Amino acid sequence: MTADEQVRIIVLNDGEHLEAIVRRFEQGWRVQFVLGDNLLGKSVRLLTSLSPDPLPWTSHGSALNAKAEVVCTSAGSFSYEFFVDGSDLRGGCGYFLVAPRLSIIGVPLPLDSVVCQTHLTKLLGPLSEWKDRLRVSKESGYNMIHLTPIHSLGISNSSYSIKAHHELHESLHEKDGPVSLDAVSSLVGEMEKEWGMLTVQDVVWNHAAKNAPWLQEHPESAYNCENSPHLRPAYIVDRALHHFGREIGEGKWADRGIPACIDREEHIGAISSSLRHSVLPSLRLHEFYQIDVEKATEEFEKIVRGGASEETLEESVPLNQDIEYRRKGCTVDMETSKRVFNRKRGDIGDETQRVQLCMVAFRGHLEHLNRDGERKAQSIIDDVVGACCGHIRYERVEGGGPKKGIVTEETPLLTDYFLHNFEEGKGWQEEESNAYNGERAKYLMAFNGWVMSHDPLKNFAHPDSEVYLRRQLVCWGDSVKLNYGDRPDPSSFLWKYMQDYTEHCARIFHGVRIDNAHGTPIHVAEYLLSSARSIRPNLFVFAELFTGSEELDNLFVNRLGITSLIREAQAANDSHEQGRLVYRYGGDVVGAMMQKRIRLSTGSVAHAFFLDQSHDNPSPVQIRSVHDLLPTAAMVSMASCAVGSTRGYDEIVPHAIHVVNETRLYARWSEAESSEETGLIAARRVLNQLHAQLARDGFDQVFVDQMSPSVVGITRHNAVTHETVVVVSHTAFDKGAVDREGRLNLRWIPISGVLEEILFEMEVKEEHVEEKEHSEKLLGLKSYRVETREHLTPSSSILSRFHNGGENGGHLELTRFPSGAVMAFRFRLADQQRKAIAAIRVMMDDKNEEMNRALDSALAPLTLQDMNAVLFKCEGEEKECTGGAGPYHIPNYGAPVYCGLEGLVPILHKIRLDNDLGHPLCGNLREGCWLVDYVHQRMKRYPRLEELAEKCAVLFTPLYTIPFFLRPSYFEALFAYLYRRVKNATLEKMDSALLSADSLEQSLALSSVSLSGHVPHAGLPPLSEKLKLKDAHPSSLSAGSPHFSTGIWRNWGRDTFIAIFGCYLAVKRYEDAKATILAYAGTLRHGLIPNLLAEGKTPRYNCRDSVWFWLYAVVRYVREAPNGKEILRAPVRRIYPTDDSVFGNGMEREEELRETMREAIERHWRGIEFRERNAGGAIDEQMKDQGFNVSIRVNRETGLMHGGNEFNCGTWMDKMGSSERAGNKGLPATPRDGAPVELQGLAFTVLSEMEKWSEEGVVEKRKLDGEDRSVSFGEWASLINVSFEREFYVDEQTKNPHVNRRRILKDTVGSTAGYTDFQLRCNFPIALAVAPRLISPDKAWAALDTARDALMGPLGMKTLDPTDWAYNGDYNNDDDGYDKKTAKGWNYHQGPEWLWVAAYYLQARLVIAKELGGEKMEEARREVLSRLGAYRIALKKSAWRSLPELTNADGKHCHHSCEAQAWSVGCLLEGCQTLREIAPSTPVRMNVGGESEEEEDTTVVPRMMARPRFVVRQTPM
Repeated sequence: MTADEQVRIIVLNDGEHLEAIVRRFEQGWRVQFVLGDNLLGKSVRLLTSLSPDPLPWTSHGSALNAKAEVVCTSAGSFSYEFFVDGSDLRGGCGYFLVAPRLSIIGVPLPLDSVVCQTHLTKLLGPLSEWKDRLRVSKESGYNMIHLTPIHSLGISNSSYSIKAHHELHESLHEKDGPVSLDAVSSLVGEMEKEWGMLTVQDVVWNHAAKNAPWLQEHPESAYNCENSPHLRPAYIVDRALHHFGREIGEGKWADRGIPACIDREEHIGAISSSLRHSVLPSLRLHEFYQIDVEKATEEFEKIVRGGASEETLEESVPLNQDIEYRRKGCTVDMETSKRVFNRKRGDIGDETQRVQLCMVAFRGHLEHLNRDGERKAQSIIDDVVGACCGHIRYERVEGGGPKKGIVTEETPLLTDYFLHNFEEGKGWQEEESNAYNGERAKYLMAFNGWVMSHDPLKNFAHPDSEVYLRRQLVCWGDSVKLNYGDRPDPSSFLWKYMQDYTEHCARIFHGVRIDNAHGTPIHVAEYLLSSARSIRPNLFVFAELFTGSEELDNLFVNRLGITSLIREAQAANDSHEQGRLVYRYGGDVVGAMMQKRIRLSTGSVAHAFFLDQSHDNPSPVQIRSVHDLLPTAAMVSMASCAVGSTRGYDEIVPHAIHVVNETRLYARWSEAESSEETGLIAARRVLNQLHAQLARDGFDQVFVDQMSPSVVGITRHNAVTHETVVVVSHTAFDKGAVDREGRLNLRWIPISGVLEEILFEMEVKEEHVEEKEHSEKLLGLKSYRVETREHLTPSSSILSRFHNGGENGGHLELTRFPSGAVMAFRFRLADQQRKAIAAIRVMMDDKNEEMNRALDSALAPLTLQDMNAVLFKCEGEEKECTGGAGPYHIPNYGAPVYCGLEGLVPILHKIRLDNDLGHPLCGNLREGCWLVDYVHQRMKRYPRLEELAEKCAVLFTPLYTIPFFLRPSYFEALFAYLYRRVKNATLEKMDSALLSADSLEQSLALSSVSLSGHVPHAGLPPLSEKLKLKDAHPSSLSAGSPHFSTGIWRNWGRDTFIAIFGCYLAVKRYEDAKATILAYAGTLRHGLIPNLLAEGKTPRYNCRDSVWFWLYAVVRYVREAPNGKEILRAPVRRIYPTDDSVFGNGMEREEELRETMREAIERHWRGIEFRERNAGGAIDEQMKDQGFNVSIRVNRETGLMHGGNEFNCGTWMDKMGSSERAGNKGLPATPRDGAPVELQGLAFTVLSEMEKWSEEGVVEKRKLDGEDRSVSFGEWASLINVSFEREFYVDEQTKNPHVNRRRILKDTVGSTAGYTDFQLRCNFPIALAVAPRLISPDKAWAALDTARDALMGPLGMKTLDPTDWAYNGDYNNDDDGYDKKTAKGWNYHQGPEWLWVAAYYLQARLVIAKELGGEKMEEARREVLSRLGAYRIALKKSAWRSLPELTNADGKHCHHSCEAQAWSVGCLLEGCQTLREIAPSTPVRMNVGGESEEEEDTTVVPRMMARPRFVVRQTPM
């Protein structure tokens, strides 16, 4: 990949059909497709129209990073679609557009530099005179000419009604003979070579002139009354209206109040009444939607007389519309009618009477159906009357209409909808038969037009449309609508005719404008454009769409590969809106964030072809003022897109040059009919040259400043050189508000740098001369001209005064700026600013080796505890660590969640992706450098970060010098550079292999760092002085942020040792893991470690599970750490050598860890029974007295550990009721007394490992003493192994009244309540994950299936079966209502979805699959992958860049949950490791995965991690 190669990433998500999302690419770019989060774990077949075969997927080290790639090798529209898991239905689809490469004699012409002028071909005269007339465009600085069709026009002489698509318009021919298409092609080539101009032309595919000879030869090419019989009623209506109009013109309706000259509203009323009550009812339209009752009844009678039907139906018989649309030609299905109406009648014995009753019922139904036809006919009449009266009112009565006056043949009352070339009959009655006569019907062709608010994807001439019948068409009575059919048919005349025509156009012209694009059947345009691109691959395609919605516009753009959409400045009603259009259709905002060359592809606005006036709109002289021509042209020229105008605008032709009626020719250059002195021509040349130059030179950032209601300043900025051009325009939308003096008292324009020159000043000058339009030439007004002054020094300006501020810039004051005035000036950065920018660019591109080394040197000695301070620290942690200092407060936004660098990362990331310079953070940066100061000055709060703070201060120094408006983008770029180096250093300090891990694992690893650090007054208990640590204080693992980050609430034994596997061991933080294990070991009391640690000073020993997670952590440490068994002999500082010891009483002792472990296990075998110290409200204000009694015993028969009582909650499901109102105060919601399932799995694994160590001599080989019996570790493990499946698995044979579900593992055994044993909960997967061989793998798999179907949510796992009476999935600790189940959050573990247990479920699924082998392994791998996407989304969306403690039902956010929870992060990180070990893929460096924007770097060492994770052997019986 080259340094400047662009890559765009398209994320595929199942169910996303993105046909209306525009993605604009360039040739040579690479498109990478990555799997979205809901496609992970699925088989995806990806097809694109740019490649003949399905794209291959490459995994790049992780299934999360799978990608497929295609290179944009040619211009056009390219589709992609994908299919999931072998389905034939599309899982999703979309498009991407690749822009054509335009060039003039081989020199590239950027799309945004196009300046085009439209000409009506028929007004250019003979071909030999074209260059003379077109030279006006050349001298005006245009680089593209747009021509209306050059082909032979029809009888109306409309520029878009073509009679012969393969013949030239008659006006092109010379007096001495015709010219050829080749001659036109030669002229186009000459203009490119000599003038540097491209030429484009309209193509017309949707209709043809009504007098086109080929239509008479091939009438099937039109919609006519033969091939489209549904149009027959519409033809009859059309003829009736035609004769009605003719008769009005003849005065035959005058006695009804309708004179021949219709010009008053009462005339419209009379027409409406006559149509409604006379003309239209006479047509008997209802007959087209009715059945012949007598005929059908007669046929039915024959059926009825044959006997009653044996099988009957109870349904309504519908009317079948006659496809030939004959009067009363509709039918009903007689077979269905027989079963509905011809039935036995038990109460009637006479067959004759039965037949009669059946006939009556049948007839009644037919008459009912016919009444529906009458209602439909009336609806049609209503619509026809409304449409006709609206049309007549506009043309003859309304003030804004043409007021046609007398009805004549030339100005008929209504436009005919159908071509009728036959001799006119006396009325519609005589002509109706034409529609049914095969020889005549095919020549009754429907005209084309447009339908207001009609879906452009639907063909209004098809049978499912009644546009023609209901008179909803704005009809072009000169053009017949063409009938292509539903699919391309190259064998048909029409398809071949139009294909040849299109290819001829593509050979001659550099591009095409699709006329009536929204009305052309989209499959037709697709096919013909494909043919055109086969001739000219870099065809420029533009169009004007009137679909009524941007979504539909985008759909047409995508399917047709439209390069540019025509947009019009005349759509604006004032200068503010016009400025908004300039901004919307052109470029990035000034100071935009710098985007990466490899980045996500986001939807964009279709590329614009922005016109100050199109050729079919009125002149601004008519609707605005002559003084607005120049300022609007100037504003349009400053848009960063293709721009254009129409011939006549620059010459100030004061009206629209009509595409139908105009016959005068354009002015010629050689005879001085047009010259530099004419109208805007000289000024236009300057504007056009400026526009093209700005695009070529990379001025692609735009800012629009509304300086007053009529004055607009537009800035074009170069994002690399930071040169700036500003054009200020004084618009004049209102003829009555033209300001000829221009004393506006506007605010001064700030110049941030050095004002190099005033590029030009322009003023509209008015001269009083007699104006008279030329009868043969389009010459425009002579009384207005533009005075242009170029390349001025500030002191020589007439319109402004510069107030110089030296190197700091200055201000430009507009001293006299009348309506129509335009000025432009150019400025650059001061030398000092340019040096600062250059320094920043070198650093942000990683090219400042000195800064790279300096930062690396400052980061090298830092520990991960230091990196926690650099990157993270929530507000509470920061205040504890720094004596009260807090986060940076962003005005109008708030504080980031972290005080360190990571707090700004999600904010800046979103700002960059959205280019949101309006964000409060950007505003704060523009106003000052306080945030810049904060970033490095904050680091000085931590003594070990002093050197890094100094290097960061140097890094950010240039930001104090650059212009304020560039500060946000360059701050983001420098910050991203700093963050990237800090992030990589952090990952490498954990495990260098993380540098090549997938984005999910990297994010989880970084999140684990956020939760591990030192916080004063929240540390670990004292360690042995024999231990030597890198940090002055050992790190502690916060249970979660922000709620559990400081004080006594930071450290919890259970949370720590559930999270330690992922947060420490999986990322090779062995020293931190060891210190944590030994610190908690020192607090052992009663055979337990504390739940609430409180630095070991006032710990609370009220949980039964913490000690077993601690013991399991030792097992895992021994397996995974280098020389892991050495920890067993590590010194433990026992701060409570006896159960009654007091902290700090000097009675401490040291022992080896293995001794502490043995004591903990032995105490359990003996049995534990004690009352908590200081029992009562001082330690728990909610708990009842019995709850302070802690007991644990081992069943000697089963080996299972039982404990607790109904008033305490000794496992992680520890919610104690606190609502007196609801009656749950002092009652645990989930006591889980008895033998909790997960404890047995933990105990089995720990005991098995201790037995192995004892055999190896690592721990003392002696039995565990009990009052009644002594056992070895292995003997106890064997008891559990033998009993576990029997005691916990609920199968089809289990008999117990409390059974609710089968194929599950009980949650407990021997609970007081009994029924709670059988509740389906999320705890048993923990046992399966840590001890997969305690139960047969088939039963384990079945139980996991049940858990998946009943408990798994998007992120977490339901804590209770949704079918359970106690289930409630939404946790709200503030709720103090009367519902006992939920009051004060009593349902904390009764439904809400916890993430850490969901991660254990994923681990269990994988390890059980490994036991089963075969296809189960792949099934598990795919299921786990499919669930990882949701976590990736959650991490990305989280301001904490972490995972929450829990969610409410179905993944809904829970306000009371910690936003960053250690065990959620740790367990999922552990799950990712399990996936990699059990189902590995070939590692290759490429971090994409749908989220990445990093460059490819194949030199990075691949990630290879495979360590044992679970028990692979059982203790022998």
